[in-house]
Formats: sequence, C-alpha cells, structure tokens
Amino acid sequence: MNIAEAIWSFLTDPNVAYLLLILGLWALLLAIFTPGTGFSEGVAVVALALAFLGLSQLPVNVAGLVLIAIAFGLFVADAHFQTHGLLTVSGAVALFLGSFFLFQPAGVPGIQLSLALIGAVTLSSVAFFAIVVSAVVRLYRLPPRTGATTVIGMEGVVRDPLDPIGTVQLPGELWTARADEPIGAGETVVVDGLEGLTLHVKRKT
Repeated sequence: MNIAEAIWSFLTDPNVAYLLLILGLWALLLAIFTPGTGFSEGVAVVALALAFLGLSQLPVNVAGLVLIAIAFGLFVADAHFQTHGLLTVSGAVALFLGSFFLFQPAGVPGIQLSLALIGAVTLSSVAFFAIVVSAVVRLYRLPPRTGATTVIGMEGVVRDPLDPIGTVQLPGELWTARADEPIGAGETVVVDGLEGLTLHVKRKT
C-alpha cells in the first residue's frame, strides 16, 4: 500500500470520517459565532471537505445526517434562548441517534461506529456548546464597555485644551472631544453627546 492508498484508507474509515464531520461542524458554528478570525473558518472548510470525501465512499444514511444537523441546531438554539438545558438534552439524544444510524444498514460490522466514540462525541459536543459557545454568545450580548449609552453624563478631565477640539480623560480611556467654548487643560467637563468617536462636552458647573 502506497502513501496515497494509506491516506485514502484512513479517510474512508467510518470513525475518522465521523470525527472529521463533527470537528467541521464545531468549527463551522464557532466561526459563525466569532466571525473574522480565519482560523475557525479554515478548520471548518478542511475538516468538512475531508469528511465528505470519506463519507462519499461509505453507505451513509441520510436520516442519520439529518439527525446530526438537527442536534447541532438544538445546541445553537439553547445557547441563544437559554432553555435551561432542555434543548441541549434533546440535541444530545438526536446526536447520539444520528451517529448510531449514520451508516446503513446499522449494525453491519466494519461500517458501524464505536459506541464508545459516539458517547464521547455526544458528551464532548454538549460540553462544547454548554461552555464555549454559550460563553461566546453571552459575551456578544454584553453592552459595549463604552458607548453612547454609557459615556453620556460621565465626568472627565481635559488633557489637551478644547479650542474647540482637544482630548479628555474619562475613567480608563482618553477621548477626542469637542466643546462649544474654550476649556483649558485640567478642567473638569461633563459629556453631553457623542458624534461618531468624538465626545461633545461642556464645562462642569
């Protein structure tokens, strides 16, 4: 067996193709939740391409694939809607059954997934979505640390004189600011507006 045949034999192993499919789905959904990194997208493309290359040579049960897709959809829905684990449990059941029936006919030696592998993947997927994806979703739901709704009304100290544009030090951040009247360095101002990334301030009275 040459190298090409060995690689092909490896990719068409049911357990390997299945693991690549799951890895690709993990990476794909992580890329959706955290777009722009490039890493998750790359892993998803490579893993899914290799998975479908292997699966194309195996007797795949479409119903099994559909159940796996539904499982991941339920995991994502639970991360978004916070159903206290109800959808995650449903997703785990769908993933286990979809994995068990992924190859047809189920139970035929040589093309059946290991039950230990199915169990490990199911538990790992639940943990992945419960910890990683849910944390990412919560992070994206947080309001901006500093923005129009948080800086207005805050007090700051002028660092560079405002005549009419200068800089103002807010707690932990230095901002470009504009005022309607000259304000000298060291004076205290109050933010009363935000124009793009420039504060509009007035002298504290």
